[in-house]
Amino acid sequence: MQSKKNPALKTIILFLAVFALSAETVDFFATVSSSKDSNMIKMTTDLFFAQFQAVDGYSVNDRRNENYNPSAETRNISFYAEIQEDTDGGWLCTLNAIKADGKQNVSSTKKYDTYYKILLDAKPSLENLLKNLSGNIQLPSSQETQNQENREQQTSYANENSIEAIAGTWTGEPLIEKILILRGGRGFVIFKNGASMNISITVQGNSIKIRQNGKPNASFFPEIPRQEALKNAATAAPVEWNMTLSGNTLSGKKTTLVENKNSPEGISQGEIEVSWTKR
Repeated sequence: MQSKKNPALKTIILFLAVFALSAETVDFFATVSSSKDSNMIKMTTDLFFAQFQAVDGYSVNDRRNENYNPSAETRNISFYAEIQEDTDGGWLCTLNAIKADGKQNVSSTKKYDTYYKILLDAKPSLENLLKNLSGNIQLPSSQETQNQENREQQTSYANENSIEAIAGTWTGEPLIEKILILRGGRGFVIFKNGASMNISITVQGNSIKIRQNGKPNASFFPEIPRQEALKNAATAAPVEWNMTLSGNTLSGKKTTLVENKNSPEGISQGEIEVSWTKR
């Protein structure tokens, strides 16, 4: 007798098959730069890579250890960034996407006053580049660009008194490479496993709350076994830090998934004591 198949399982398998066929493959290459700040270049490359992985409709090959070779044969889209210091002290960032047939190459160059603004603008810049590559060009008008810059500037001023004291690069957790806090109340956590987490920051007096933004990712839970992280990440609450500032140190508790022998699943939400030091 033929066994009955679960309709829901068949639907999931069909969806995954369709997605695999429709997703475009991207080869993500090393960043081109003559800057001596190799750590900052690596962090930006990792951030762009993590943002690319989160974009629906694309499957990303990790080729960050290779330089793009225009003469190499490929069936995939090729992507790489160029980041150079400008003569006036600013930064020039160019994103390049090249289709395999060579019929459509898209580049976008922006000038930034500070390096942090490249990180802050990573996601919208990448999304705009992909829209242009797909032919759905939606370049903002000069007035829209100015309005957006004014809004960002107003947000920065509104948070300057509270965020400025903690803006910068922090380290301290053994499984995190660095934490970058921007003055606009946003930032990034770069894990040693290569993952990048978007975060939002709110400050009330001496109390600082830092919270995960965006899609869940098993790599955000390096404290637990990988298989458990993969199984629980999708339903986990956002990772959160509740910290107190004292000099150049942020200390407090991190709320995340932890191993728990008293839990039936062996995993539960819990708190970890953490301390960060500003570089």
